[in-house]
Amino acid sequence: KDYTAEAPAWAMFGANEEGFDPTDTRHRKKKKHPKYTQYDEGGVPTHDDAGNAIPEEERTKLRAMMDQKIKEVGAGSTVTALRSGEKVISDPSLMFRGKTVVK
Repeated sequence: KDYTAEAPAWAMFGANEEGFDPTDTRHRKKKKHPKYTQYDEGGVPTHDDAGNAIPEEERTKLRAMMDQKIKEVGAGSTVTALRSGEKVISDPSLMFRGKTVVK
């Protein structure tokens, strides 16, 4: 028999849990925390690092930034392989997920 199981939803690419089991304790180095904690279906942040809803005016600005990025790279994901073997992923829906704040 094959001993593989289907991947849980939290482990899937783009999941809110970012690949970490929600039942485990997550430790972050250097006191860096995500700048945004929740996103809408398009990837635009809806809640800040404290879990508070982002005001509509700021969300409108973030949505405009996302629209500009979509115009630059397109709506889908693209993977570019560099000579060094490194791969660069361009996906506008992920543009806000790497931003951090220091607490």
